[in-house]
Amino acid sequence: MIFSDFEYFVFFLLVFFSAWYLFPALFKGEKKEQRILHIFLLIVSYFFYMSWDYRFGALILLSTFIDYFVGLRLGSTENQRLRLALLYFSLITNLVFILGFFKYYNFLASTTNSVGGYLGKEDVLPILNIILPAGISFFTFQSLSYTIDVYRKEIPSERDFIKFSLFVSFFPQLVAGPIVTARTFLPQLYETKKFENIEFRIAIRFFMLGYFKKAVLSDQIAPTLELIFKDPTSLHTYTLWIGSVLGGVQVYLDFSGYSDMAIGSALLLGYKLPTNFNLPFIATSVSGFWRRWHITLNSWLRDYIYFPMGGSRVSSLRRKFNLWFTMFVSGVWHGANWTYVFWGSLNGVFYVIEEFYHDVFPKKAANSDRQVLAKVLHGLKFLFQNLFSNLAFFLGAVFFRSSSFDNAILHIKGMFLWQSGLLRPYMWKDFLWVVCLVSLGHILGYFIFEKEKGRKIPAWAELAFYPIAFLFLSLFTPENSTPFIYFQF
Repeated sequence: MIFSDFEYFVFFLLVFFSAWYLFPALFKGEKKEQRILHIFLLIVSYFFYMSWDYRFGALILLSTFIDYFVGLRLGSTENQRLRLALLYFSLITNLVFILGFFKYYNFLASTTNSVGGYLGKEDVLPILNIILPAGISFFTFQSLSYTIDVYRKEIPSERDFIKFSLFVSFFPQLVAGPIVTARTFLPQLYETKKFENIEFRIAIRFFMLGYFKKAVLSDQIAPTLELIFKDPTSLHTYTLWIGSVLGGVQVYLDFSGYSDMAIGSALLLGYKLPTNFNLPFIATSVSGFWRRWHITLNSWLRDYIYFPMGGSRVSSLRRKFNLWFTMFVSGVWHGANWTYVFWGSLNGVFYVIEEFYHDVFPKKAANSDRQVLAKVLHGLKFLFQNLFSNLAFFLGAVFFRSSSFDNAILHIKGMFLWQSGLLRPYMWKDFLWVVCLVSLGHILGYFIFEKEKGRKIPAWAELAFYPIAFLFLSLFTPENSTPFIYFQF
């Protein structure tokens, strides 16, 4: 069940009307009604997650039990050695026995066997038939944020098991984020939700925009990209450049589309999820790009990896290593494949290159009294920085999208060393119309949100636009939808 499928609309309508109409009519009393609502949302969240495979429910329940009881014990003791042991127990259980086994065991086993083959020892570790649970990296990191924050005494331990379980498994963001921390979501479960407080117009805008990104744009170009990344040696150099740029843009459309629909779905139920993307392609630096891309993951890595390593409160070289290592962890988090490991490491290298650049050319404060020539040069500098940050991302996208490290290398080689091969007009067409629409969206978003040039739309005009929008989305939705790219993470 994915957000862009008809069955999700049926599922969500049943949840929406039950939450706002059925339960208020059946259960009188604010506290009782909220309690029943939480239980109901917990049940439908597990149903939503188990619709892929019923066995997935046991895994998320196990993670929930572990961190719930660890949190209780952390909240009831001041013994520092015991608190540290409880934290390590949560980290090892979640990262090694749950995430490590289900996501990384076969990767480590195949790597070990490859090394063993060179040493004359084959089949050192058996390859197991492990089904990767959807979204395991998301709910694992989400649950870990709770135990770490309780250990740091930044939040109290949650004594209500239903509320804690709902925090871990809330269905709009369960499978592919945004990653929600306990400090931002648990307090919302103690607020009384009222129908009249729902921001309907904002919620519907989010969902419709997300649907447009996913179904109308991302799914339309999926067949082209599947062909491009299948065999890079048979493709023209232009085709490989198209694949690099279009592949990165598709990841943005697919993942930000999911995030937008998750935020819209949650808002319709009275809950606010954090923003996950903020016009990344207008960034003028590598660091700025990653502050706008997958914001909740990068915030998690900043708070729980980068800052504990010392952050920027260390020597210049150590800070650069901290930045590189944080991006390396991001690559490992994304997938059990050398392509993701290299992708994270490569983006870390770009980060470090940018830091060395700023060491040589320190940032200067903006001067509003610049002469015309100075303003032009300043504009060219920012254009160059924008091109560099986007080029760094698109080169990394080759490794992110390729099925193997060898294919990624062949793809990059073909981009920079001329080769002839397959190049079809529809590839140019897909590239031009999607890139132009995304660019237009970023330009409009920049002026509306960053420069605050937008105007409020009257409610009647927006409501009158909905039927046209629904018709447009229906006409341009492809017959076969593709799974969200980030479901595999």
